[in-house]
Amino acid sequence: MMGEHQHSAGRGVSGASWGPPEGAEEAARLEALRGYEVLDTEPEVMFDELAWLAARLCGMPMALISLVDDRRQWFKARRGLDLRETPRDVAFCVHTLRAGRTLVVPDALEDPRFRFNPLVTHGMRLRFYAGAPLVNPEGFVLGTLCVLDTVPRELTLEQLHGLEVLARQVMLQLEARRARLTHVRLDAFHQVLHEFVWEWNPQTGRVSCGPRLLDLFGDRPGRSPDGDGWFERIHPEDRERVQRGFTAAQRGQDRLWTDEYRVQRGDGTWARVLNRSMFVRDEDGRLVRVVGVVEDLTERHALRERLAVSDRMASVGTLVAGVAHELNNPLAYVMANLDYARDELRAVPAPGTEGLAEALDEAREGAERMRTIVRDLKLFSRKDDEHLEWVEVTRALDSAAAMAWNEVRHRARLVKDYQSLPAVYANEARLGQVFLNLVVNAAQAIPEGAAERNEIRLSTRVDESGRVVIEVRDTGQGIPEEVRARVLEPFFTTKPLGLGTGLGLPICQDIITRLGGTLSFESEVGVGTVFRVVLAAPEPPQREDVRRSEREAPARRRGHLVVVDDEPRVLAALQRTLGSEHDVTGFTRAEAALAWLERGQPWDLLLCDVMMPEMTGIELHETLVQRMPERAGHMVFVTGGAFTKRARAYLERVDLPRLEKPFDLQALRAMLDARLQT
Repeated sequence: MMGEHQHSAGRGVSGASWGPPEGAEEAARLEALRGYEVLDTEPEVMFDELAWLAARLCGMPMALISLVDDRRQWFKARRGLDLRETPRDVAFCVHTLRAGRTLVVPDALEDPRFRFNPLVTHGMRLRFYAGAPLVNPEGFVLGTLCVLDTVPRELTLEQLHGLEVLARQVMLQLEARRARLTHVRLDAFHQVLHEFVWEWNPQTGRVSCGPRLLDLFGDRPGRSPDGDGWFERIHPEDRERVQRGFTAAQRGQDRLWTDEYRVQRGDGTWARVLNRSMFVRDEDGRLVRVVGVVEDLTERHALRERLAVSDRMASVGTLVAGVAHELNNPLAYVMANLDYARDELRAVPAPGTEGLAEALDEAREGAERMRTIVRDLKLFSRKDDEHLEWVEVTRALDSAAAMAWNEVRHRARLVKDYQSLPAVYANEARLGQVFLNLVVNAAQAIPEGAAERNEIRLSTRVDESGRVVIEVRDTGQGIPEEVRARVLEPFFTTKPLGLGTGLGLPICQDIITRLGGTLSFESEVGVGTVFRVVLAAPEPPQREDVRRSEREAPARRRGHLVVVDDEPRVLAALQRTLGSEHDVTGFTRAEAALAWLERGQPWDLLLCDVMMPEMTGIELHETLVQRMPERAGHMVFVTGGAFTKRARAYLERVDLPRLEKPFDLQALRAMLDARLQT
């Protein structure tokens, strides 16, 4: 009767103790086992076939591929047995782990180690066991390939040798399985990092690379470029520099070489890549291999450009907002004084003043044009403002068209086809940003020099569902069918590298989606493109539009107005313009106005500039809320723009009317009449 097979098969400990492995070595073994990521996985044909072959080789009804962790033995493959696992403390295989060599138990009932084992006395009623250890390259025994029977048996030396050979095959399959998992993981890792691995043999000139790098080049598997072919794909402006640097590193004794350059994809577009390479040399210093990693920087570079543009635009926006604010103050008193002069001249006509009246009208028209330009500048400088309000769509569309006019006028006629629209609840700056992008894109789709033959049409309508529809239609070259599906993808652009980030339209889509609408397009090559913005049907406002109610205000009554503005000429213009209709008391400092109010002087309305040095209009209102709460609602905020975030948030929170500079005299009078009646 054959006892333990004495052929050593790996790391193990001989001796009489047959307890389970313990200590640091067992912890390391368990860590190695977990590294194969095989426990509790589904059956696999390669392992099932090896178990079947072991059973046939040894003439046994049962065969197992058993892996032992800290609490059980789990069967990756099993032949003639339905169990998936058994507790570790009854496992025969633990003894094989401890010995580190093939273990044969001819009759378990005759072996003092197993005669009382539940697998022998109950259930399976095992009598015979032979297990060959599964030893990994680091020398750890992960489990066994074992054969079993319910009657005493013996194996020949050839059968034992064959069992050990099959055990090594099981281990090779486990290694191959781990390698495949590692490859998949590395491939996923490379995809996340946009990295591609390559190798160049300087003797043959052949470049070997993975499928993802071939995808970048647009080549078929097995058609890797050679060294010369690689350099031919580099952008002409970068090629000489890259070749010079690579050749110098190759001829010298450098181990590493790194460069960033542009390379042509298979579809003709350009990618920006970072190539990091290592030169492998033999003992004599001869170059035998170059291995490297190519990282696709295209999206990162585009994002960096976009962030740089955003930073510049933010700076420009801050500058524009400040300039608009500074222009609004003088423009306010220029327009107010022009209105005053025109009204006075009309009230008391004099012979020979017809030319003067005409000059005043032209000056007033010019000032109104300046006011529109300043308003548009303010609109497109408020990119960080997410405030939602009732917006006149055609006004935002007209502002966008005015801002884009320099792009449009040399390429196409601008046609406006507006139907009557309700106001939409949106952010005017964001909506204007979308319209500006669409109009500029439409212009850039048309070559310069044929403006009389091309057209950009801006149209608005309400569809059958009550939704507001805005269309920007051009007669440009159209979008090719093969790229239409990607037009709204982030970073996709058909413009040359460095001239487009591919983020404009995706940002537009995001803005419209967040407003509850949709952005879509239709295009035909050679005919043109139409981009369509559809905004949700606006719900009726909860309260009547203040401006409408002010226009419909009852007859005028004389009131006592307190005006606070740090610009003396604005005060003078308002006193001059409104002085014949109301009593006007002016202050250039909010502190002085507050002191006057606290003396109990009679007043009806307080018109106060928002942004002033020392005490601001907001701080004045906060003081009134504390000291004169019954009068705090009798205040009108006057603003030239350039709000701070705190000021904007405060104005959104309080329910007070707002008067924007420069003033429209008719609207100003209507607002005052309406407020004085309440």
